[in-house]
Amino acid sequence: MRIFILMVTVLVMFLAGCNGVPAAPEMQEGEEDESGLQCRNVTEEIPVVEEICEEVSYTEEVCGIRKLEYAATELPKVDLCVRDGPCVGEPLKNCPDCDKAMSRCVLVITNEDDKEGTWEVGANYTIGAFGFNKEPVSHSIKPNESFAFDFNQLYAPGKPINSARCELFIMEEPMIDDCHDETRTVLECRNVTNIETVVTEVCE
Repeated sequence: MRIFILMVTVLVMFLAGCNGVPAAPEMQEGEEDESGLQCRNVTEEIPVVEEICEEVSYTEEVCGIRKLEYAATELPKVDLCVRDGPCVGEPLKNCPDCDKAMSRCVLVITNEDDKEGTWEVGANYTIGAFGFNKEPVSHSIKPNESFAFDFNQLYAPGKPINSARCELFIMEEPMIDDCHDETRTVLECRNVTNIETVVTEVCE
């Protein structure tokens, strides 16, 4: 009986030894692994280059020939009777018996530039099949000032009365050789170096 108990005890110990496999020891820095190599962590600082771009504004002087800035306004045409007794000076449309009329056309030019310039304006009148080209008018206008280019034409309005048609036109605009500052934008890029820390395991 003692021999049987001893054999059972030996068998139980044998089976317990087979089921429990010991865990592999954890490698610590500076310890050798199974191949005999010694491992350690190496810290390095590596430069990393990055390109950074941004818009930069700058002022540049630009020179060249340009037109002056201006505004042109044509006033309403005025048709008057200038010879018919009591109708003299009255609107032509109110004087059916008028035998001599006058049509007045005006173009107002305002210099909106900071430079003085000279404008030349012409006019032409048409009465039925007849046309009249008026002598052009030139005038120098200072900055922020205006001038009225005034034209008139005498004619026989006929029966029934018929007023003249008028056309005004700018024959010459002032041009100047001028320099002015312009703001421009350019894209500028530069390289910026940053340091990154990298940890590497080295085994020897």
